[in-house]
Amino acid sequence: MAFLRMALRNVVRNWNRTGMIILGMLVASSLMTVTVALSSGYAQGAALSYRQMVGADILVYPNRFVFGGPDDPGDSWQWRLLGADQPTDALFFHPALRRGYLSPSEAPAAYFDADALPAELKAIEGVAEIVPARLMNAFLVAEDVGDGSPVRIPVTLRGRDLALDTTYWDIPAVVTIGRYFRPDQDGEWLAILNQQAFEMGPYPGERLVLDVPAVKGRMADGSPILDLADLKTFYFMVYGSYLLSLGQVRIENAVELQAADQGPVGPPPTWQVAIDEPEVWVPAATFDRIYEQVSGQPFRYTRQLCIAVDNMFLAKDISAALSEVLPDATVLTVPQEVALAGIRYRARLQSWDPFRVEVVRQYSSRPTLAVDLKSELSALAFVVAGLLIVANMYILVTQRRREIGVLKAVGAADRDILTLIVTEVVGYSLAGSLLGFLTVRLLTIASMFASHESMVEGALLTVKAAGMVIGLTVGTALVFGLLPALEAARTPSASLLRDS
Repeated sequence: MAFLRMALRNVVRNWNRTGMIILGMLVASSLMTVTVALSSGYAQGAALSYRQMVGADILVYPNRFVFGGPDDPGDSWQWRLLGADQPTDALFFHPALRRGYLSPSEAPAAYFDADALPAELKAIEGVAEIVPARLMNAFLVAEDVGDGSPVRIPVTLRGRDLALDTTYWDIPAVVTIGRYFRPDQDGEWLAILNQQAFEMGPYPGERLVLDVPAVKGRMADGSPILDLADLKTFYFMVYGSYLLSLGQVRIENAVELQAADQGPVGPPPTWQVAIDEPEVWVPAATFDRIYEQVSGQPFRYTRQLCIAVDNMFLAKDISAALSEVLPDATVLTVPQEVALAGIRYRARLQSWDPFRVEVVRQYSSRPTLAVDLKSELSALAFVVAGLLIVANMYILVTQRRREIGVLKAVGAADRDILTLIVTEVVGYSLAGSLLGFLTVRLLTIASMFASHESMVEGALLTVKAAGMVIGLTVGTALVFGLLPALEAARTPSASLLRDS
């Protein structure tokens, strides 16, 4: 007890040393906390616009897709065609799949049965919801042309799960004209259009006409057989338009046109781009009503599953668990899909007067997954923080070798010296890590109110992060404080007293 009191007196009496060490611990724990927050925030915001479009954090396709190339696996795999009778988001991310893909010869049907999904899927930790993708080919009927025949524009009809859209992806925020569906409107004949794809389309309150091909049967694998000569007409009221912005891109040829005196002098202008897929969104129950009318049976078979997760930071781990349950399926997070597809938009100026910009969507498909550097960067930040703690502990102990020599000379045992050092190390590291964690966490806690996590979940995540940061800080301080303390405690007092 005497050495515990001595340690406390040392902490209070030596304010300069105490302040410097606690400040070092504060910086180290703050760096750890910021790293955890940024890693989680980066994951939560990664490919958000695409996740909002598909209504999923993870996409699961029933077959493994392998493109032809030098790694062609040979006879054990066969070339398959991804029919266009029912769309899938795989075709949006990988248009080359329209020409076919390699898949295992013994692969199961290219469809999921929504009524017979493995129970193990929902038991995977981190999986919040599993919903079948509601996608259907349709034609938007435009005004009659001069000869009186209607103009049909191919579109994708997507049924939206209203509860998930509001809870997980904040879809109402992307509706820029009109409003998003209310939960009590599920099943009503309302539609929302992609503003980027239908700039001159109907506006809220106007009528929308869709022609949907009838389903005349199914192939052996469950694929629908569409009859494009038998179109069933459905009428909707346009409820709004959405815009899934991808940010600004530079207009590539603006400088050249300026140099040719074809436009005003100034910095190269930029242009806002957004996902331009021609889609019409309807409530999920409305989609099911349409599907039953054109096929004569309830919606059941789907070409993909949409997975919502509790924390995008763990999405890759959840994907690996899903792959174990569905070994014949392709499981990819949406950020992985975007990286694999290499999607980018290019903008070129067509004319200054009138001002017209052409935006082109391009793909540069990659054979392997892009390297995710979040883990490496986090590890590097933690190493830096650990070195800062080590330096503080080295200074704390090595500068006190003479004091330890005096204590040994007056009869202090090794355990007494260790008790003194451990008490001070734990006190300094606890105070510094708590201050550092709370300082950063209070600055980032506002992000919880904008996420889909409840306050209870947010509190649990905070406790978990605090345990990791404070535990690592105190643990590292103890290890690198005790090592020099042990060495000093075993050194004869005469040698310690000779230290300058």
